[in-house]
Amino acid sequence: MIDLSEVLISLRPSNDWIITENILTWEDDISLKPTEIEIEAKRVELQNALPMKILREKRNIKLNDTDKYTSIPDWPHTTVEIKQSWLDYREALRNLPSNSSPQLDDNGELTNVNWPIPPS
Repeated sequence: MIDLSEVLISLRPSNDWIITENILTWEDDISLKPTEIEIEAKRVELQNALPMKILREKRNIKLNDTDKYTSIPDWPHTTVEIKQSWLDYREALRNLPSNSSPQLDDNGELTNVNWPIPPS
């Protein structure tokens, strides 16, 4: 779930404000304060983008984990086929955002993503 602070950081990153118990106190030029309609529209936009953001974060962790041992040109893979399987896996991870339509379930867990299986 996107909270008010995330919305304000996205809408007005350089303005001064405080949120106490979910009540916004604007401490900047009042003419710069976003309207409730702007806030809600941005909240919906950020909420709709959240599944893809989470997918990319998890995908990047998987890519970083494999960077350590599969992408070094002189890493001693036991066969050319195994090396290629790691290259294919990493390519599938990189393509995941364009090949997926991620969603969040009621618990905020990512669904509707077919994660590639790493080579054994």
